[in-house]
Amino acid sequence: MKKTTLIVTLLISFTAMFAQNGFDSVEDFGYYQRNWAKVKLNGKFGFIDKNGTQVVPTIYDEIFMFNNYKRGWALVQLNNKYGFIDKTGKEVVKPIYDQIDVFNYNKRGWAQIKQNNKYGFIDKSGKQVVDPIYDEILMFGINKRGLAQVRIGDKYSFIDKTGKYLTSYKE
Repeated sequence: MKKTTLIVTLLISFTAMFAQNGFDSVEDFGYYQRNWAKVKLNGKFGFIDKNGTQVVPTIYDEIFMFNNYKRGWALVQLNNKYGFIDKTGKEVVKPIYDQIDVFNYNKRGWAQIKQNNKYGFIDKSGKQVVDPIYDEILMFGINKRGLAQVRIGDKYSFIDKTGKYLTSYKE
């Protein structure tokens, strides 16, 4: 009982201490990332560590849970655009996309992205591997093994598993 009371007292003290330092809110340590607390300042979110050091600046409109899209990464939103930070707080994908799907959904190691109503892919390192030039991308393997059907305007073709656009293919 004393241990529980001590933990609650410490959490309240931490929250009060960080709130006095100017944060609008401080969430529980460890909920999003081990030893970090999500903080809000002037409507923007970031993270602090248990020493109160800011490890992710309070610049994002929202920061979502780690590991939902890719292990060790959290989706961030800035000005209605999306990107990712990693578990060290580094921005690994700049928030420039209108939408980012989960990794491995369409193709292993890739996440489909949407930018200016066009679709493409980023890989697991965050590198854009298929430029967002397509009006539509279907799942890999639906129409042809190892290929994804793509559409630009009213024209259809395929991309291969490296992202190369195919002007023709053989059965």
